[in-house]
Amino acid sequence: MTEERPRTTKALIVDDHPIIRDSLSAGLISLHIFDSVDKESSLSAASLRLQQAADYDLVMLDLHLTDAHGVEAMLSLRETFPAVPVIIFSADESSATITAAFEHGVQGYIPKSAPMTVVINAIRIVLSGGTYIPPQAVRSLGFEPRGVSNGAASEVNILPSLSPRQREVMHYLLQGLPNKLIGRRLTMADGTVKSHLNSIYRMFSVNSRAQLILKARELGLI
Repeated sequence: MTEERPRTTKALIVDDHPIIRDSLSAGLISLHIFDSVDKESSLSAASLRLQQAADYDLVMLDLHLTDAHGVEAMLSLRETFPAVPVIIFSADESSATITAAFEHGVQGYIPKSAPMTVVINAIRIVLSGGTYIPPQAVRSLGFEPRGVSNGAASEVNILPSLSPRQREVMHYLLQGLPNKLIGRRLTMADGTVKSHLNSIYRMFSVNSRAQLILKARELGLI
């Protein structure tokens, strides 16, 4: 009987700065996070590579490339390859950009100023099915980072009572799927998805996907 070989793990780094691509790739391999790391400098080249082989465990994507700019540029990547987790790796640390990235279905956002230990920890969280939001963004969204307490008495949290359809929408939202993909999975119009999301936001007293992720984490739902 032939012994089954262990699956090779691989990542794709998309960044137009060669030094960042090479140093990040070398670090991820030397620390045994991935067996192999491919590198591209543009969104179009990354999309072509994913079309040829979409079995990547992770895509690390810069927001400012030669052919793409801002969080909306990566939306086509998420819609075309929804099974591949995406982490944004960017020098833009504004809470508005981070919040917008999660609206488009990323699973993590790592500032380029973060030390390598944080980068590795964030990657491991996403690979295990979790979501990584940087501490400064967590605070700006009205939450405390994990392991931090202000000493105040905790409130008793009562879970909202969601309808079966709302639970399905929220399930896919927490997986990082954009609205269009949620609609396809549930055979639901975009407007209906938005309506469910707005209802879920109101029930959890939040205003965005990032806040909902943090609220769900606070309530022990993820």
